[in-house]
Amino acid sequence: MPTLVASYFAASSTAGDSTSLATTAFTPANGEVIVVKATTWDTGTASGTPSGGGLTYTRQATAAPGGFNGYVTIFTTVVSGSPGSMTVTLSPPAASSYHAMVVERWSNAQLAATPAVSSPITGNSTDALATITTTAANSIVTWADVDETSQNPDPGTGGGHTYRSGAIEDGLADGHQSSASVQYFAYQTAASAGSQTIGLLTPTAQKWTMIGIEVQDASGGGPSTPPGAAFMSFFR
Repeated sequence: MPTLVASYFAASSTAGDSTSLATTAFTPANGEVIVVKATTWDTGTASGTPSGGGLTYTRQATAAPGGFNGYVTIFTTVVSGSPGSMTVTLSPPAASSYHAMVVERWSNAQLAATPAVSSPITGNSTDALATITTTAANSIVTWADVDETSQNPDPGTGGGHTYRSGAIEDGLADGHQSSASVQYFAYQTAASAGSQTIGLLTPTAQKWTMIGIEVQDASGGGPSTPPGAAFMSFFR
C-alpha cells in the first residue's frame, strides 16, 4: 500500500487575499508520487498551478460546478532526476479568494494512466458524500472538500467534524468566522478495488464541492499494510 512520507498544509492568511502558497523545504526520493490538492472558496476563481523541483505537475481532476460553490483541483507529479532540496509553490489564484493547499508525498505508489476520480462533485444542503470506484487493491484515495455554508469545524468552540470511511485529515482551512468556507483535506485506505465512499458525516447539510483520486500501490496490489502517516503542518 502507498506510504505517506509527509504532508504539508498551507492556507491564505485572510479571507480575501491572492498570495501564493508554499511548503517548507524537503528532499524527495525518485519515484515518489507528489499529490497537490488545491482549493478556493469561489468556483469561478481557479487556484494557481504548482511548481517546484523542476517537475511537471499534471492536473488530474477539477470540481468547479459554477454558481455559489467552491473550487477543488488535484495535481500530481512523479519525482525524477533527483531534484534535491525543493519546495512546492502554488501560484496565486486567479482573483482574491480564501484558498489553501495540501501537498502529499507518497512512496511505494503509482498512478494509473487515467486515475479513478470520485463523483458527484457537489451538493446543496446535503451531507458531503461521494463515491469513487478504485481499480486496484491496496490503494489510497486522497480528496478535498469545500463547504460554503462555513459551519464551525472546531469541537473546542462548539462545532466539530467527522470523516467517513476512517479518513485521516491532513489539512483544514477554517474560514468559518468570516463566512469564507471551510476546506477539508483527507485521505483514506481502499484495501479492495471497487466502490469507496468519501466525505464527511458531520457537519451535515453542507453546500459542498469535493473531488478525490486513487493513488495505487506500486506493486499493483499486494498484502494490505497500514500506511505511514508522517504529518507536517505549515501555516502562512
